[in-house]
Amino acid sequence: MNAGKRRKKRRDLVRQTLNFDHPPRIPRQIWPVWPEGYLSSLKRKPLWQKLRRCFPDDLIFCPAFGLPPAEKRLKKGELIYSDEWGCLFRKIPGSLRGELISPPIRKWEDLENWREPVTRLNLDKERVNDFCCSTDRFVLASSWISLFERLQLLRGPEKLFSDLKQRPPEFFYLLRRLHEFLMKELEMWAETRVDGLCLMDDWGGEKGLLVSPELFRSLFKPLYSEYASIARKYKKFIFFHSDGYILDLLPDLIEIGISAINCQLFLMGIKPLSSFRGQVTFWGSSDLATYLGRARKRDIQAWGEQILSSLWERGGFIAQAELSPQLRLSTLEAYFSFWKSLTKL
Repeated sequence: MNAGKRRKKRRDLVRQTLNFDHPPRIPRQIWPVWPEGYLSSLKRKPLWQKLRRCFPDDLIFCPAFGLPPAEKRLKKGELIYSDEWGCLFRKIPGSLRGELISPPIRKWEDLENWREPVTRLNLDKERVNDFCCSTDRFVLASSWISLFERLQLLRGPEKLFSDLKQRPPEFFYLLRRLHEFLMKELEMWAETRVDGLCLMDDWGGEKGLLVSPELFRSLFKPLYSEYASIARKYKKFIFFHSDGYILDLLPDLIEIGISAINCQLFLMGIKPLSSFRGQVTFWGSSDLATYLGRARKRDIQAWGEQILSSLWERGGFIAQAELSPQLRLSTLEAYFSFWKSLTKL
């Protein structure tokens, strides 16, 4: 096989899955998102090396060439840090996310001096393009566009929900500024040769949405639609992550043009999600470690067969898994072995 055909193979596998076009197998991806200390110890384990060798990723995130770190690197013993947006956090040992302790716009007077992190727009597009051309894998932008969550971090959750209820003019000014900046960031990535753009907002809790469907449709859906218009303009797929019970938003997200969703399949249940079969690709399950962390091989097989019968329609599922101390490597091996064993879809 020549180099050109080889470069297209995995990328086309993912595209066929997203387009419900009979891919020869189910694509796979591991998210190595845990703290570096955990990952460093993991990489030395023979089973991890075997996993990487036997189940290489079909999708990868592009390095953020030219962009500064999203968070200031902490010195040993430091617990307080700020991100590039001016949000102050306290580090939680053993966790990826810190606790927000000081939002930068606590009162509306703070908005006058707050500035968008323009360094996020300094992407080295030439290096991104070189990276995309050097691999046969489907490449995702590494910047996650987050509107609702960023509003919470800028104002603090309690004040944001008060803003959504009272609708002061300052809130709409902030919303417009943030949205316009995120549009610039998204278009910056869209102008490169990445295959997919990434959005992320946690819209749900354990039992339902954090906002009403009506509020989402009136205030946020039009803005999401503008993000989707950028993707269409540049012929990119949109990948979306949201935790929580978001079943009531799925029709809206599909209508907007989301191609793949990473959400909590176990929390919402496979049966209710089956009504969206053939309409959107389920990009793994973000609660996989919680429910399959110590599952037996037959449990994993039973769950996989349920996915196939309920969500697969000539495509529509990516075997994604997020690394977690809760998820044993042997379970991860059984998970990917099941999907690899499927040759007739």
